[in-house]
Amino acid sequence: MAGKVLKVALTGGIASGKSLVSDLLAIYGCHIIDLDVISREVVLPGTEGLNELVESFGDSILLSDGSLDRKNLRDVLYKKGRNRAKIEQILHPKILQKMKSSMEIFKEGVMVVVIPLLVEKELWGPFDRAIVVDCDVDIQINRLTARENIDSAKAHTMLLAQASREQRVQLGDHLPTDIIDNNSKISDLKDSIESLSQKLFAIV
Repeated sequence: MAGKVLKVALTGGIASGKSLVSDLLAIYGCHIIDLDVISREVVLPGTEGLNELVESFGDSILLSDGSLDRKNLRDVLYKKGRNRAKIEQILHPKILQKMKSSMEIFKEGVMVVVIPLLVEKELWGPFDRAIVVDCDVDIQINRLTARENIDSAKAHTMLLAQASREQRVQLGDHLPTDIIDNNSKISDLKDSIESLSQKLFAIV
């Protein structure tokens, strides 16, 4: 695969440590595209994405400066199933189009695309391999309540809206998949990512 790009999808449950893993992979020379970052870009003030959200849900989802109140939108999203479907209908095509454009920039090396909903939306088609960041549910709950300043009941609701750990591990049925355990010390995670990056660059 000399002169080619290895396309790797990175996924994991909310608060599993995807961002930390992608940051470490970047240190080892991987090109990173993060759909969480893209999802923020498609709802910046003046974008079609934000305008369509306001048309559907009203000005209450905006902060005083005209930007999206993400906490408010999250509450709207988890309140009713049809709200989730509408938000996804508006934003997902825009996010995926921007992902596709970003992927076309890189012509060689290892490209890692962070896709939280890889399994839920069956988005593995364009990729050569996958990485699943895995951790215990209790650890996810603790990280989520601390990070988002929410109670454990809401954290559980957010977890239930995603694929299960078991479903993510089954991603291996569709792509060669590396499972990264993020239950222990940061030093252990760094060692795992160093080994993984060497493996990925060896494939290229």
